[in-house]
Amino acid sequence: MRSLNYVHLAFRSLRAHILRSILAVTGIVIGVAAVVIVVAVAEGARAEISKQINSLGSNLLLVRPGAQLTHGVRQQAGTILSLTSADARALAREVPDIVIAAPFVGEQKTAVSGDLNWSTLVAGVTPDFFEARGWRLAEGQLFNDDHVTSAAKVAVIGRTVARELFKDRDPLGHFLRIERASYLVIGVLAEKGQDFTGRDQDDVMFIPLSAAKIFTVGRSQANPDAVHTILVKAESAEAMQAAESAIARVLRLRHKIVGRKSDDFSIQNLIQVAQTHDRAYRQFTLLVSTLAGISLLVGGIGVMNIMLVSVTERINEIGIRLAFGARPQDIRWQFLLEAVLLCTIGGLLGLIAGYACARVIPTALGWPIEVNERMALIAIACSSVIGIGFGLLPAERAARLDPAALLRSG
Repeated sequence: MRSLNYVHLAFRSLRAHILRSILAVTGIVIGVAAVVIVVAVAEGARAEISKQINSLGSNLLLVRPGAQLTHGVRQQAGTILSLTSADARALAREVPDIVIAAPFVGEQKTAVSGDLNWSTLVAGVTPDFFEARGWRLAEGQLFNDDHVTSAAKVAVIGRTVARELFKDRDPLGHFLRIERASYLVIGVLAEKGQDFTGRDQDDVMFIPLSAAKIFTVGRSQANPDAVHTILVKAESAEAMQAAESAIARVLRLRHKIVGRKSDDFSIQNLIQVAQTHDRAYRQFTLLVSTLAGISLLVGGIGVMNIMLVSVTERINEIGIRLAFGARPQDIRWQFLLEAVLLCTIGGLLGLIAGYACARVIPTALGWPIEVNERMALIAIACSSVIGIGFGLLPAERAARLDPAALLRSG
């Protein structure tokens, strides 16, 4: 019953000084809204990165050719064609931790359909590549080993290529022309979206590796069996490190690299690359969240200042209550509850404002968001804790006032 009286007195006091209460609440509203917006965008970004990591495929290693030296300056990776299809077959055969080793050649080309054209990545691959990357079909079929053996002019295209070159038409059964070669579209891939580098994974056209070398991408005169990369899929995440070491050992042996001589290839763990981006984003999110939390603390300081002013303004009220039998702890609880109520109300309003902004801002800017009930509980809990923390000093000051001195001054 006494607790209800405290709450009633606190509400009545806040209502009696409505303008002061609004000023005190404003800082908390802004602080909580800022925290909610930052956390919603951060959680959305993390979910998006997780989606992008999953879209790459699981347990993947990318083996790329090395870089040549020009006048003592090392060029970019892939400037020498040191990998071959035979290397890919040897890796699949000799490394037990490898499930798939898929060779790849690719080049940006302009694809033409009727009076429409679109610049896209034309990739020559084997059927294993689709399994390694976890590509799924939306319609049609994938090409098979017979298509690769016969250098068939067939193509499987991504959603972006289908949309840009065929609009509302069904691409299956139609031809795409790249320079002088025409390819029959036999399949359309399911949508994957952007990868962690921002590249559109659906902006791609896959053709058999042999057809790419003969008709479109071309082959090296010095090494006709050369490929641009080899995509390797390990049995499990735990086996990736062992697979990476075994790949390096096999390729050094095949390429006759001995002693301390540098490798003519490089191996990338695609998941580690994506996770590095994720860690960098988490650190940035932590920094921004800290700044938002500081604004919440500033709001708490504002509440404390308002409550200290309130104690000064209500000296007569405090003196009369103490004179009529109120205990110091009653005064202490009254002012503490007022501070907690101010911060809780501010937390609720900030939560509503934060959710509204978290819906509007990402829609306008194209940012992903992720909101959940846990955020609401954290926001309310934080605002209540701030109310207790910053309400203690005003409450304690009010409780220690001498009633006789207050009445004489009044």
